Amino acid sequence: MGFIGDLNKMNKQAKEIRKDQDPSKQMSDALARMRSVNESMEEANKALADGVPGTAEVVAVGPTTGAMNMNPMMQVELLLIPEGGMPRPVSTQLVVPIQHLGRLVVGNTLPILASTSDPNAVAIMWDQPQT
Repeated sequence: MGFIGDLNKMNKQAKEIRKDQDPSKQMSDALARMRSVNESMEEANKALADGVPGTAEVVAVGPTTGAMNMNPMMQVELLLIPEGGMPRPVSTQLVVPIQHLGRLVVGNTLPILASTSDPNAVAIMWDQPQT
């Protein structure tokens, strides 16, 4: 009865777990996260297309909101300082290469391209040295 009893116990536990799950809510949450990531990638592409170089000071770093190709996605508050432009605050979601995660610390300055057509569009130039 030990093995059969354990199977019955496991079956009851699985039913309890399923009771609290809502697949449609999980799907809508996942779609919202995907939209957010697509928007931030679109903004980065704008900055790569028409951006001017500059720096960004890390003002705040939020918790990890997911991962893409094993690289964490994070909500970040930055103070953009484009060359020849006025400093401006930007809140964005970034996919941070895992090897550069240590650079994303409050107070650090990162090299960027800031879009001239969209004030919220920024691309972090991870391949360039920290300024």
